[in-house]
Amino acid sequence: MVKRRDPQASNLSAAKAEPTPEQIEAFAAGVDNGNVESKEKVLDQNAPRTFKTMSVPFNEYEYKQLVKGINLSGRTKLNFVRYAMLKLSKELQDEDQN
Repeated sequence: MVKRRDPQASNLSAAKAEPTPEQIEAFAAGVDNGNVESKEKVLDQNAPRTFKTMSVPFNEYEYKQLVKGINLSGRTKLNFVRYAMLKLSKELQDEDQN
């Protein structure tokens, strides 16, 4: 049998706060990208790796090359892939600036 739960009286009597005109204007300006100073976000290169996750499928040849690379470098698989990605990205950015 389902037990019916009644809402607490404190939740019913609590009035929702109305936004101020300044808050409404700030929200609208943010939506329209107007009157809002865009600040470039400073990224921490040592931040925890919880932002995005990817699954990268490899064929047998690519995987064997990865294993050879990690054995020669002494890095873990993930660290080797991250290092290679960052190194190539930096090289391409340097090339683009020239």
